[in-house]
Amino acid sequence: MASTANKEYILDVRGEECPIPEMKAAKELQKIDSGKLIVFTDHEPAIDVTLPSLCKSLGLKYEVVKDGEYVKFVIYKEKGSVKVEELEGVSETERIYLRPIDIREKLANPALLMSFVPQVKAVDSVAPGSYILHMKWFINWETPLFVTFNPLPRGDIVYYTAYQKLPLTRISFGWRFVSNRTGNELVIDITEWYKGPFSGQARKSIKKHMEKAGEVLPRVLQA
Repeated sequence: MASTANKEYILDVRGEECPIPEMKAAKELQKIDSGKLIVFTDHEPAIDVTLPSLCKSLGLKYEVVKDGEYVKFVIYKEKGSVKVEELEGVSETERIYLRPIDIREKLANPALLMSFVPQVKAVDSVAPGSYILHMKWFINWETPLFVTFNPLPRGDIVYYTAYQKLPLTRISFGWRFVSNRTGNELVIDITEWYKGPFSGQARKSIKKHMEKAGEVLPRVLQA
């Protein structure tokens, strides 16, 4: 990554596919106190889904500038600007309390979803931070899933982000784990979100998933 005098930082990920663009962008944003990160990319899912999701999760403004056959995805970061943002679409959150233990390794493996989301039947790893979810929701289908970590002063924000193109639209969904150490306990807010058609049915499913997460995740994560 190169820096200029006016605090512009350049990240060239042309030719890279998800989850590499958002993983590298998240890593570079951790190094920047304030300034502008310009990400050169030509990967459509990164432009449309994963980089915007990363920015929204961190409360950062961004703009997309078309430049020939690639895009300049410009991320603006002000000092102290990283925060947990509200998620778009349908969402539900469940809070659990654990002993102050290190759960990062367990959260890094989205097979965790199978413990509280019955629609997830299997999870295959295809690259670091990149997975395929095998799901059954009305029909059997597969969708890519990306895992990203963003540090907080006393914990992490971990995102599982998935998307699927349909003939006339696109759906996106995922899970967010916000961990925070407070005294002698680890507090985790688990949020599942969905954006797309069939939101009424999705809302009912998400509510059941979060109830199940509250029951099983304390045991699973502390095992």
